[in-house]
Amino acid sequence: MTRLFNNLPVNCKTIAFCSLFGVLSLTGYCAQSEQISRVLAKVGNDVITTAELDQFLKPQLMKYGKEYDKSEFDALSKQMRQAFLKRFIERKLLTQEADATQLEIPDVEIQKEIDRIRSQFPSDNDFNEFLKKENMSLYDYKKLVRDDLRTKVLVHEKVSKKILILPSEIHDFYQLNISEFLQPAQVHMYQILIKKKPTPEAALKRANEILLELKEGANFQQIARLSSEGPKKKQGGDWGIVENGFFGDEMKKVEEAAFKLKPGHFSNIIETKYGYHIVYIDRKRISRILTEREAYDNIKQKLFMERYSEGLDDYIKYLSSKTYVEILQPDMEMDFSFKNDNAENSPIIINPTPTPNISPADVKTGKQSTADGKL
Repeated sequence: MTRLFNNLPVNCKTIAFCSLFGVLSLTGYCAQSEQISRVLAKVGNDVITTAELDQFLKPQLMKYGKEYDKSEFDALSKQMRQAFLKRFIERKLLTQEADATQLEIPDVEIQKEIDRIRSQFPSDNDFNEFLKKENMSLYDYKKLVRDDLRTKVLVHEKVSKKILILPSEIHDFYQLNISEFLQPAQVHMYQILIKKKPTPEAALKRANEILLELKEGANFQQIARLSSEGPKKKQGGDWGIVENGFFGDEMKKVEEAAFKLKPGHFSNIIETKYGYHIVYIDRKRISRILTEREAYDNIKQKLFMERYSEGLDDYIKYLSSKTYVEILQPDMEMDFSFKNDNAENSPIIINPTPTPNISPADVKTGKQSTADGKL
């Protein structure tokens, strides 16, 4: 198992899916809530409550509270609740299957993951404070990590491992979609900006003085750090790699001047509504089509992800076909990827009857499958 676990693809979508946006973000998923909650859904012998969903969603929704009006925020909130409930149900199906197949992760691998997460905190005290804030013991957190790793291994074995991308398929995709691999012209651009203050005349005079210094051999980046009034002053005026259309119409003249330059040269003064600009480039690349060899890895990853998404949907649908899944809140009805086409035989049931209030003492959310199991 250790060898299998170490061979899992690091950059695979499996990680994002099975981690439900990452272990650190999942503390709300497992932490016990003190508030009264309702059961949102039943998945086999497990339940998902409003308390655990709200606890997970709260930090996500807080980001948007000040950016939208009430009607827009309410619509966004509903969409996010439906999307996350779907992920919660899918995770329950996967962890239950891991239980059924008695899939276990070696203790050493669980500890490695705990150590990796702990290393993201400034100190052990900070990590312990984090657990305390989330109302979790280290034992509870290890169970969370254990389930996360188990679902990764399960999906790898049942989905990712079975995907094979042939070189001929990559070749065919390249030939049929060659326009996708057009790499636009690029320059590595630096800029000095002098704003039109206190007057345009004074600003232009200062720009001419800087241009003279550059012609006499002054270092462009050093002058930018000292004299530029642009947003990249501290970086020596470095705008990084710039493609055609990067700046838009208002800075079109600046962009055109940059693309006309030879590497190692700077422009004359360019006037825009923002002020007076002088640009410099040190690298330039003409527009070209990537070769098949250059595009190979990206094509392979694209084809893999397409098949992975299809395979994962099929696998979740298979798990749901043998598990009773009931959605108990009518406003949470949604189009599940694993919902059977035949409604009469579908294991997904939308219950129009609201569920009475229950307390966390009555519902051991997320504990049934591991409470009696060993780590």
